[in-house]
Amino acid sequence: MNRTFASALAAACIACLVVGASTVTTTAAPEPIKLAAILSTSGPSAPLGVPESNAVKLAEREINAHGGVDGRPIHFDIVDDGAKADVAAQLATQMIASGHVAIFCGTRTDTSVAVSRVTTASNVLQVYTTPTESVWRTPRGVVKNVFEVNPRDQLEAVALLSFAKTRLKVKTIGILHDENLYGSGGATIAAAEAKVLGMQVVGDEAYPGTATDFTPQIVKLRDAKPDAVVLWGATTTPGLAIRAARTLGLNVPILGSSGILSPAILNVAGGAAAGEVYSASPLAGTPSPEQRAFADLYDKEYHLPVVSFAANGWDAAHILVVALREAHGKTDGTSLANALEAGKPIPLADGVFKYSPSDHNGLTPADVRIAMARNGTWGNP
Repeated sequence: MNRTFASALAAACIACLVVGASTVTTTAAPEPIKLAAILSTSGPSAPLGVPESNAVKLAEREINAHGGVDGRPIHFDIVDDGAKADVAAQLATQMIASGHVAIFCGTRTDTSVAVSRVTTASNVLQVYTTPTESVWRTPRGVVKNVFEVNPRDQLEAVALLSFAKTRLKVKTIGILHDENLYGSGGATIAAAEAKVLGMQVVGDEAYPGTATDFTPQIVKLRDAKPDAVVLWGATTTPGLAIRAARTLGLNVPILGSSGILSPAILNVAGGAAAGEVYSASPLAGTPSPEQRAFADLYDKEYHLPVVSFAANGWDAAHILVVALREAHGKTDGTSLANALEAGKPIPLADGVFKYSPSDHNGLTPADVRIAMARNGTWGNP
């Protein structure tokens, strides 16, 4: 083969390759929809934030395995606010600036409030998982872009105090609560509900969220001789309060908000929790199909029982996805909020959510039942 012919053949082959390559088309994978989860996975609220984070990771995987949102996968960037409101607000600003179209925050009331200021100013949808209704229902009206995921304080108070009156025959109560926004707000609501039910509040004591000694508060409540104590707090501190109550002779039933529904609290309370300790929770009673399905997935993935905070995280992720699907490609806060306010029933682990323009909680008293601490675990009373 002469050199001229070889050169021509090589050139022809290269030309064919170039032409062939130009006719090959590749379809790029769709970009994921960016979502943010700003949670308290360290610091005093880690027993709440870690299960929430676990559930969000599990939800992302399951949602994407079933097609994501209109064929696009979702991705949660999970960041830790360290249980600090100012850090949560800074993280929200960063997440929005980097293109995250909705935010799940937060684990605590103070972090949720701080982030709501950022999301409202930026017209970004936010869901949060504390029972404090005042994050979205303010003196100025309903905050359009902020939605609550778990039962609000009012629903928990109705469940707890109705149970106390009908099942435990309670006529007088003492209230022990964290002095923070969550605890003080819940205590006010519990006192109001007790009055509606004809119960007398004989004592109301607050403690710092970092307290380790509850002697002054417990002694005052003990001396007031209530038939039961309502405990409104979260993380592991209520476990110390329960232990102190039993040690100091306050042996009446203790009825706690959903913030105490944690194995960690029972571990801290120790054998003291073998007495009558109750909590309000959608997870008590006979599980719904949605609760069973989630519990099976969570146990398979983490080999842990489902706690209310994990259910909250699972529901938060799915509610954001429902909003994205129903908004048909729109991602601004107003469009996503309108999609949720349309009132489509959303059956999830915490109950059947049915939001409206005037109700950004979406649950009813029927979604809340009572759990009892027994032998170091939570079960039916």
